[in-house]
Amino acid sequence: MAVDNYSHHFRMFLDRLTTKCYSSNGHFPLFVVMSDQNSHESILDRVIHSQQVDTLEHFNPAEIVSQLLKLLSQKEADVLRRRFGLGREPAETLETIGASFQVTRERVRQIQRLAVQHLKTSEEAKRLLRSVDILLQSLFEEHGGLLLENELITALHQHAPSDQQTSSATMFLLEEMLSDKFERVSTNRYKTYWKPTFITVDALDSSVTAAEEALEKIGRPVQGSELLAAWRQTTFGQGAGSQLREEDIFSYMAVAKSIDRNPFGEFGLRTWGSVVPKRMNDKILMVLRRHGKPMHFLQITEKINEIGFDHRQAYPPTVHNELILNKEYVLVGRGVYALREWGYKPGVVADVIVELLKEQGPMDRDAIVSAVMQQRMVKKNTVHLALTNKQRFQKLSDGRYAAAEMNTNTNT
Repeated sequence: MAVDNYSHHFRMFLDRLTTKCYSSNGHFPLFVVMSDQNSHESILDRVIHSQQVDTLEHFNPAEIVSQLLKLLSQKEADVLRRRFGLGREPAETLETIGASFQVTRERVRQIQRLAVQHLKTSEEAKRLLRSVDILLQSLFEEHGGLLLENELITALHQHAPSDQQTSSATMFLLEEMLSDKFERVSTNRYKTYWKPTFITVDALDSSVTAAEEALEKIGRPVQGSELLAAWRQTTFGQGAGSQLREEDIFSYMAVAKSIDRNPFGEFGLRTWGSVVPKRMNDKILMVLRRHGKPMHFLQITEKINEIGFDHRQAYPPTVHNELILNKEYVLVGRGVYALREWGYKPGVVADVIVELLKEQGPMDRDAIVSAVMQQRMVKKNTVHLALTNKQRFQKLSDGRYAAAEMNTNTNT
């Protein structure tokens, strides 16, 4: 089943469970089917959300697993607990478990398989797992039919204890108890994600390709709204993908290995240093572009460490050296640097004045000072002093200044 039909299929799935749904405290009907179709859809949406919130708040995978293990013999429960790390100890190997029971590793594997099979066919186990099943279905429905593994785990653990036992219990439920309903997918193009087994994500490849094309065309990291607008303008976005929801599109981009978000929440290609910075220069560029105006190298260093691009500490000498050596940066004050792409010209104050006079022609001193102050964070006297250099500047009879090499008439 294609992911485009997932929302409809999910509601059919919920309708079938109308009289069969249970809570952890007993059983109760989740939905009342209305005679009017429009009212049914509206109320159903609200009930789905309310039930999901309630289930998440009470979702405790370790407790569910504990109840499941009570349905097994002591040996079966012990094998599963140790094999999958369902207690307070980490998971153990088949050999280790076999040695403690004085049986072969194959016998342990057999006990494990039979115990899981027993739980899957137990009506009591199905009752315990039903609310988890509904919760997972609703989470996938909200995200276009798939979820990154770490995002799925985060969503499930919002109100559960954050420990290894909880994580192990969750993976046991997903990989063993509900393996016929949900599957884990990992490929060269995509990060590990989960999806219901009954759907196919036919639009995934085309959606990601469209996002890559949109980003290539934009050529810089962008916020989600801008990327979505560009995605909608692609051939796929205007054609076969025109009916995809916003949440579907972003879910697909989230699992793509080629697309990521930088620390500022902007989307871009992972190969871009402005998305996944690999060098110190990448980090400096990101900080300055984000700040939007000149910064002292100590401020830049502090900001890099504050953002925490990675676990490597930035040091002022390293940052300062990169700023000095790289032509992308212009020294505009004492230890203060700007990006050349902002229109700042390289060189000392005298160099800036020369370029200014070549572009504008002769200028009076106040105009020169005003123009230079837009390029450099210096005092007026510094500009005045630079103008006294007769080898570089000529004071005309009307009081204006020209570059010494300029061929100007004294009265122009």
